[in-house]
Amino acid sequence: MIAFLRGTVASVEIEAVVLDVHGVGYKVNVTAACAASLSGMVDQEVSLHTHMIVREDDMQLYGFFSTEEINVFLLLLGVNGVGPRAALGVLSHLTPQGLARAVTIEDISALTKVPGVGKKIAQRIVLELKDKFKKLGIKSAETPSQPDETAVAGALDDALAGLLALGYGAGEARDAVQRAMELGKSASVSELIKLALRFLDKSK
Repeated sequence: MIAFLRGTVASVEIEAVVLDVHGVGYKVNVTAACAASLSGMVDQEVSLHTHMIVREDDMQLYGFFSTEEINVFLLLLGVNGVGPRAALGVLSHLTPQGLARAVTIEDISALTKVPGVGKKIAQRIVLELKDKFKKLGIKSAETPSQPDETAVAGALDDALAGLLALGYGAGEARDAVQRAMELGKSASVSELIKLALRFLDKSK
C-alpha cells in the first residue's frame, strides 16, 4: 500500500496529477480543487496522502493534501454503493466540513448535486456516516447567509488555473470561466471547469 507520495509535479489534468518520484511518474487522482492548486506548482515538490485501489484489471491512486480529506474519502468508500470516483466527486463538491454539515442536518439535496450520487446513495451516506463524523471530530461548516464574494473569486481563479494547466490560452480560458460563472455562481470548481470546457469546445 502506498500511504503517501513526495515528488515533483510533472503535469496536471482536471482531476489528476502526475508526480515525478525519483524518475517514476505516478498518476494520482485528486479533487478538482486540489488539481487547480497544483496547476500553479509544476516543477515544485509536493506531498500527498494517498490510497491505492487495486482491481483485477486496474490500479488507481487517489491523493489528498490533508489527513482529514483522506479519512473522509475512506469513510465514503465504506458506504454501500459509493465507489472511489463517486467519493472523489463528493470531495470535489464539498469540503470535509461541508459534508459533515450536510450529513448532520440530513441535507440530501446537497449530496444529490454531486454527479453520480442519487437520492438513495445520499440517504445511505447520511445514515451511515452521521455517527462516524462525530468520532472523527470534524466540525460542520456554518451555513453562509449569502454567497461569499471571496469564495466566488477563489473558485473563479481555481477554475481558470485548471484550464491554463490543460493548455488553453489565458484570454479564452478567462472568457469561458466568466461565462460559466454567470450560469452558476454557486457552482463548485469542477462544475465551473466542465461548463467552461463546453464553451471552449463550441468555439472551435
